Amino acid sequence: MPKFNKPKLNPPKVNKSKVNKSKLDDRPDHSKSLPSQSELPPVQLDETIVAGRRPKPLDDFQRLLAEVTELRSGFDPEMLAHIDKNLPFNTKQFETKISKILGGKNIDSTLKNSVKYLEYIKQNIQLPCHVTGIEEFEWEEEYTMGYGSKKEYARLKKTQPSYTDRFTINRLEDFVIQEEGIFVEVQRVGDRQKFMLPLFELESVDVISRNNQLLDDYAVWFLNY
Repeated sequence: MPKFNKPKLNPPKVNKSKVNKSKLDDRPDHSKSLPSQSELPPVQLDETIVAGRRPKPLDDFQRLLAEVTELRSGFDPEMLAHIDKNLPFNTKQFETKISKILGGKNIDSTLKNSVKYLEYIKQNIQLPCHVTGIEEFEWEEEYTMGYGSKKEYARLKKTQPSYTDRFTINRLEDFVIQEEGIFVEVQRVGDRQKFMLPLFELESVDVISRNNQLLDDYAVWFLNY
């Protein structure tokens, strides 16, 4: 930790032109005393006080809205309410929502409940729905963790779906698998290749769309219940 020296008071200056040089010696002049604290020049202090809670820093999107007034016209702030990353997860509220979706108190991710959830998503998803991977797909893990060859990884990504790709959901499949849940047929935006992927591995590209919350709720439910 850096050290700080204590402030030193400057001794009073003596006007040498009015003093007899013959009387100057090493002894202190008792006829003149040091100025008292009341005589010292006042020190200006910064008395600015910040009252209340500091404003929460804006994220990039909110800052853009603040700077470009045209974007704020007709914009509904509630559209971003569900993407506030700093809000705590309300477990009770979430489970109440899932109970309404499944129509019962049992909200475990069983095969029967997955079928119910499939019907709910079919009725509420807005197509076309553009998605990407939440994290690495299983086949990619050995490459993203540094074990596999980067050259081989780049080659395989041409024929395999990658979590970095963007897809369009074409349709939801009419079957459910216990370990994987709901499946969807997707088409890669770049080369239009089609793949079949578990829905819980995907998230919406458009964070202010209804699909974003719909897919996020499903993934949280399937992976945690």
